[in-house]
Amino acid sequence: MAQVSKPIALGNLPRSVLGEGPIWLPESNTLYWVDILGDRVHSYRLTNGHVGTINIGPYPSCVMPNEDGNLVVTVKDKVLLINPHNGSTLRVLATVNEPPSNRFNDCKCDPEGRLVAGTMDMNEMNPTGSVYVIDPSFGLKRIMESVIISNGIAWSLDGSLMYYIDSPTRRVTVLRYNRREGVVEGAIRHIDLSSYPGVPDGMTIDSDGYLWIALYGGGRVLRVNPVNGEVAGQVEVPAQYTTSCTFGGSSLTTLFITTAMDRSRQTTGPDGYVFSVETDVRGTVVNRCRF
Repeated sequence: MAQVSKPIALGNLPRSVLGEGPIWLPESNTLYWVDILGDRVHSYRLTNGHVGTINIGPYPSCVMPNEDGNLVVTVKDKVLLINPHNGSTLRVLATVNEPPSNRFNDCKCDPEGRLVAGTMDMNEMNPTGSVYVIDPSFGLKRIMESVIISNGIAWSLDGSLMYYIDSPTRRVTVLRYNRREGVVEGAIRHIDLSSYPGVPDGMTIDSDGYLWIALYGGGRVLRVNPVNGEVAGQVEVPAQYTTSCTFGGSSLTTLFITTAMDRSRQTTGPDGYVFSVETDVRGTVVNRCRF
């Protein structure tokens, strides 16, 4: 992988306290992402520059498309179906019974259109989180537990493997995934990223099957071979708290990277903005939920 340019902050877009969960919808040329601590879902349409904001909360942690053009959004302990045009809640898809100090965090739709969503301890200390599958036919089921900070989720190109991050472990777990049943069937291996600064956060997968993993506190995104764990390249970002990434643009070669503010100090720097960088790699389109 050759990095053909440096990431630039998209200063025309809203700045987030904790930007996360970017996704690209090619049919509308629109980027969506959330500001978890700002209680907002943002959108940016590249063709005309339109920026939209939906005020929703508490803690909107991820956004995914469904097949009808609506949005599936996780908030603190609920999964909501949202009208993207007016922000109204169409339906509560699921509610989880978690400790008060927990909330939902990252999520993705699996290859069969189920939502896979994890929770986390907001104190970032205790393994009280879980990973759930929300199926439109069978409802809610827990597929993993004893998680501290459930984060990045992706599937291999054939859907047989699930890649998963519990951030404090500083590794990616490769799991067998039964896409027919929507369950994990044991870990195959771990990809250790502890030698890099920061902790692994959100991730996406490209059309070659490589993982792109944002390192929170590390100011970078790694491109990782999930077979042997080798880091094939990295994108350094001029903001320390890189949170997640997705591919978009007309050819799916633009990498969009979300970041968070450094809340320990007042800053006029670029942290909290969405960044973009052109790559020589093509991404993949996110799966849609069947809700």
